[in-house]
Amino acid sequence: MKLQHGFTLIELMIALALGLIVSAAAILMFITAQKSYALQQGMANLQDNTTFGLNYITDEIRSTNLNNIKSIINDETTYGGIVFTSAANARTIPATGTVPKKVFSNLYPTLIGANTAESFLTSSGIHSSNVSCADVIDNGCESGDVSSDQLVIQYKPQYVTDDKGTTVTSDDMWFGGYDCEGNKIEFLKTEPAKRIIVQRYFLREDTDKGTEPNESLSLACDAGWYWESYKNSASADVNPTVLTDFGGQGEIIMKRVDHFRVLFGIHTEKGYEYISQETYMDLTEEPKPRILSVQLGLLGRSTQSVGSDSAFKDDQEFKILDQTVVVKTPTTNSSSKYVRQVVSQTIALRNTFGERGK
Repeated sequence: MKLQHGFTLIELMIALALGLIVSAAAILMFITAQKSYALQQGMANLQDNTTFGLNYITDEIRSTNLNNIKSIINDETTYGGIVFTSAANARTIPATGTVPKKVFSNLYPTLIGANTAESFLTSSGIHSSNVSCADVIDNGCESGDVSSDQLVIQYKPQYVTDDKGTTVTSDDMWFGGYDCEGNKIEFLKTEPAKRIIVQRYFLREDTDKGTEPNESLSLACDAGWYWESYKNSASADVNPTVLTDFGGQGEIIMKRVDHFRVLFGIHTEKGYEYISQETYMDLTEEPKPRILSVQLGLLGRSTQSVGSDSAFKDDQEFKILDQTVVVKTPTTNSSSKYVRQVVSQTIALRNTFGERGK
């Protein structure tokens, strides 16, 4: 009689149990690796987006007040500096004695049109954001939703001659590089004046979006220009009246920014401090302190989800310069989580060198 060899029921159950354990371990490793990959991709995406985007903005903002004859930047600086005022909100210094009233704005006061309105100037809290104030004391913001800031600068490019490779001079042009929207800054040398470039940094809705947990906000830059004033053949003053190509949607520089904050560095009797546009414009001293630097803070978010990891909470708090904020609870797609990071940069305004003080 032939002996039959095989597994007993107990041996089979042990083998199946060991196989299930090995399979479960393999599946767990796969899921962990998948989560780790998604997280790394999200972090890399966020790092590239915020770091390179902020570096680009930093280089642009360093042009503030370039080629201006005045080295002081405040709310009176024309043809350069940070644009706080226009004809729409120009301030008047009261007359004293026989001295006439002085009306000033630092976006040239003769410019007219809807794109010179206050909504297109440097402002605190005028654009959408995806954050609310955190429940902490002295957090730099009021209760409820927090709006993002807007920064507007102007400068005169360093122009060079472009002869277009010809020997004639009638087609010679001034070339001043490119604005933040990628437009070439050039015009014929026969023009009687040169262009002043105005650039506006703000958050807006991005139409190129997928399933988002909050508003698809991105940091954009809108650029425009106006002519310098000049004297015509009759030696009469010709002042600019039109701000061209300004007030549009602009070009997106950095995708998925939940909040954008701007502060201004000033030197006062108390020392060096950073204040918001609102606080700066509320200062009663005349003239207002010169602005020496700009501080930018933003809350960036990865463009792709990192899954539903519970480590990323919807109510996470972030400190953005002087504000402590919390991300709004998503209204849709709340199961998807995203990596967020605060990025800040202090930019010294190199075109403000001069005597310290007012």
